[in-house]
Amino acid sequence: MSRIDRDGHPSNPNHIFLTGGASFGVSLMLSMLISNDKSGILIPIPQYPLYTACLARHNGIPIPYYLDESKHWSTNPDEIDRAVAGAQSEGIEVKALVVINPGNPTGALLEEGVMRELVKLCEKHKLVLLADEVYQDNLHQKENHPFISFKKVVREEASNIPLVSFHSISKGATGECGRRGGYFELANVPEEVVELVYKMASVDLNLPLPGQVGVDCMVRPPQPGSPSYDLWKSETGVIHDALARRSTIMVERFNKLPGMSCVPAPGALYLYPRINLPEAAVQAAKDAGKEADMFYAHALLDETGICAIPGSELGQKKGEGHFRLTILCDGVEEYVGQLETFHRRFMKRYQS
Repeated sequence: MSRIDRDGHPSNPNHIFLTGGASFGVSLMLSMLISNDKSGILIPIPQYPLYTACLARHNGIPIPYYLDESKHWSTNPDEIDRAVAGAQSEGIEVKALVVINPGNPTGALLEEGVMRELVKLCEKHKLVLLADEVYQDNLHQKENHPFISFKKVVREEASNIPLVSFHSISKGATGECGRRGGYFELANVPEEVVELVYKMASVDLNLPLPGQVGVDCMVRPPQPGSPSYDLWKSETGVIHDALARRSTIMVERFNKLPGMSCVPAPGALYLYPRINLPEAAVQAAKDAGKEADMFYAHALLDETGICAIPGSELGQKKGEGHFRLTILCDGVEEYVGQLETFHRRFMKRYQS
């Protein structure tokens, strides 16, 4: 949809940059924000590793802030305040705040009140807000948990914080990451800086044509009354309904397993269960030179072929264990059934 339809506020086309996927835009903006080896960027933990990889590439400093699992993986402004204070005490210049909404790997969706607090926090600390919103069309509970863009909040708050929002064609209804297309939009960014962004973006020459077509289809879907609307609505509806059903089934079943709990995910394409493993399993992992959740994930892959990303690779508090699973697989009953069988066998194997 057009940005005015989504946000209630118009966009300046000269402030929108097409990219070969959102990742290019993220890397570009981070490279421009990092001015020296004391430049820091606030990133959520658990996180999508793109950010730490880009920061390492551009010699920036990741400043972690922890999401709150007890509040459905929401973002806690007080936690960000703590992270800013800690970084500044070490001589780090905090440049920007990254927020992934809906979340990856957690599937969390921020409430509007929290978003307004985050905008105020960026004002307080003079931060650029980097809003990774690539899962905005992947909503499993639209009635109770609608997506609200940060641009909408920034405009309604009459805030002057610099905002960069990212979107991509690789999620949504098809999720084909091989089709590289996306964009980022600037808001409250001075024109002289926009001109520099234009120069830097031009180094990439141009976005491949299929990506441009994909972005156009994403932001201008068929509207009611158009010849293709009914077919588009039916096909995308089937996909989104299937994702929502799988997410619900998996959460319910995971929460019945011993030593496992899973926060419901109203958005994105993932679940992020927590696992509390027996001491014998933790010791076996140490003996193998692995984190406990990595040890579990490797065993899961070996025995079932199910690939899960351990929380130790995505960031978590000391002593915790998690893993990320997608909700993309057809045959969810067989998929979950295999995981349940494996989990019970694994827990029994290491039960003292």
